[in-house]
Amino acid sequence: MDRVRADRLLSIILILSKKAIVTGKELAKHFDVSVRTIYRDIDKISEAGIPVAAIGGKSGGFYIMENYKLDDLYFNKGELHTLMEVLNSLNIVFGNNHQFNDIVLKLQSIYENEKDKNNKLNIDMSHFSMESELKEFLYIINQGIEESRLLVFKYINRNLELAERNVEPTRIEFSYGQWYVTGYCRNRSDYRKFKLVRMKNLSLGDSFVKRDIMEEKLDEIFRRSDETNNVNVKLKFSSKIGEQLTEYFFKDNIKKDREGYFIVEEPFPYDEGLIKFILGFGCECEVIEPNYLREDTKKYLKRILENYND
Repeated sequence: MDRVRADRLLSIILILSKKAIVTGKELAKHFDVSVRTIYRDIDKISEAGIPVAAIGGKSGGFYIMENYKLDDLYFNKGELHTLMEVLNSLNIVFGNNHQFNDIVLKLQSIYENEKDKNNKLNIDMSHFSMESELKEFLYIINQGIEESRLLVFKYINRNLELAERNVEPTRIEFSYGQWYVTGYCRNRSDYRKFKLVRMKNLSLGDSFVKRDIMEEKLDEIFRRSDETNNVNVKLKFSSKIGEQLTEYFFKDNIKKDREGYFIVEEPFPYDEGLIKFILGFGCECEVIEPNYLREDTKKYLKRILENYND
């Protein structure tokens, strides 16, 4: 099993353990894969002995049976070794988070008795461009969440303007290769999501009283925000790149036209990253709709050419 799928299977288990019922479509959107892939993943999880049940109908979905507890899990020598290697590799993400450290300590005594000197798993976190700063930021944010203390920082917006923010942190997220902190922004009087790469001079502020809001409500707020900022994009790809498209888009959104081109229609957040993402496909991709995105892409390319004018 490849590392990407192993990570996804573990994430699916964690999501199902936190929520009552999750649909295949929701999981597919979350992991940017097809619904069919999610069904195969669910089968794999069930084969591993984790009791995932399904409910049909409009309000149906997948869930983990209520009588299933962590105590029911049995880790053999290989499984325990792999789990400890994953936890140790993820130390950069959690830093001195007390809950994370408690999990490691509880498993450590068992692991020491079964320890195998051969390391069969290595997760390299050094590819993050902000590795040292990331570790420091995550440590501060974790501390802010645990101690209910404000996060005070400078934030670079889409117009490259620097503004101070005071945020009551609620959680940390990793999505589409980017780290985020979500929380209640006192400057905007609303819940917001902030990219860590845009944060500067992060520090802890005063203590605050946690707001009474369900996590499901937070998910709904950010889901609506994403839908509001999304734009339906239609792209045309050459036949040369066809086989690679499923790595970036939902399979159901990829169609082949009569001329052999691949047409992709998907919603995307309209920000500066969208044009850069499209241009990453080079001359194999063309923006069809919307027209204003097509024009913005042309303007962006003209600015690039100006850098090479003698």
